[in-house]
Amino acid sequence: MAALRTERDWAMVQAMLLGGLRRCEVLGLRLEDLRLGEWRVFIAEGQGGHQRLVPVSQTCFATVARYLNNERPADASTERVFVALKGPTSGGAASSEGLDEMLTNVTRAGC
Repeated sequence: MAALRTERDWAMVQAMLLGGLRRCEVLGLRLEDLRLGEWRVFIAEGQGGHQRLVPVSQTCFATVARYLNNERPADASTERVFVALKGPTSGGAASSEGLDEMLTNVTRAGC
């Protein structure tokens, strides 16, 4: 976990570990899916196309809040929670390739 470099990366990993979200569910989260008062997230298209509300820890929500306040560009071009932070797609929705690269780098750093 110490190899995670950004609040965004921390938030995505915490959503998977502490909320049990699949990677496609993390990438698909929209700002409106965050149910802050309930400590839950709405998954619009889960496995098998099912919708569900998933309880997520306050720790994860605190990390998401730090990411939204400190890292997510105010002029992001998407309603997705997690966006690319650098490069030509900065401000656009984070990609599965980017998430896979981040997880691979974290795994290698932990070896």
